[in-house]
Amino acid sequence: MGVVVLIGLSLTWFSRTQELSKNQSAAKIAPRLNIDHWHSALSVYLCDHWAPNIPQFESVDGIHTHGDGVVHIHPYTAAASGNGATLGFYVKAVSNLGGHGKFKLSLTELQYPGDKTDWKNGDKCQGQPGKVKFTVNGKEQSIDPNLWKLRNGDYLDIGFVPANTPLPSNPSEKANLAAITDVTPTGTTSPTTAVGAGSTATTTAGAGSTATTTVGAGSTPTTTAGAAASTATTVSGSPPTTVK
Repeated sequence: MGVVVLIGLSLTWFSRTQELSKNQSAAKIAPRLNIDHWHSALSVYLCDHWAPNIPQFESVDGIHTHGDGVVHIHPYTAAASGNGATLGFYVKAVSNLGGHGKFKLSLTELQYPGDKTDWKNGDKCQGQPGKVKFTVNGKEQSIDPNLWKLRNGDYLDIGFVPANTPLPSNPSEKANLAAITDVTPTGTTSPTTAVGAGSTATTTAGAGSTATTTVGAGSTPTTTAGAAASTATTVSGSPPTTVK
């Protein structure tokens, strides 16, 4: 009985140690758990046309899309962070959560969600034997696309084209990546505020921002500054009160 209990405790300890190790790695290797927020444009070409963007879906792991032709990468789980943040992880999420069918992808096969054609190397495309191709920033890659480690700012193109034809780059992908709206700027500049005589002006400056308040004679300016990166400037005829 004692041996059984000892084995059970050992297994529990080992399991917790493994989980702790995963979380520690997730905190060190980018994209980091609950810290990094990356984006890669992704386009798929099917023989003679660009496929529509993957429709929006959410994932508890944090690798998803807004239906904007961009893979959004901000890991919420250790599995989706660090070296686990691969194109294959996203492809699997599309298949399981996208709601439009399987996304099959390898060096020899491509089937896009919602498309009935399962393209395989050697199938005819534009009257010629076709091939699955994968490029990153316009450069053809020889590795399995599923193994590609996602990075910030890449242009990923996948397609099935005639074997002797280069895979084109989607002309919309740069605009897609530039149009993302879910990233908060690190610093802003607030407008200058002018206040008349005899009044009280209160200005709050957030982290990384600059706030300037100008008040008239007899006024009492109060400025609240955020983090150290903020700068609050007050011009008045009365002594300012600053609250940090």
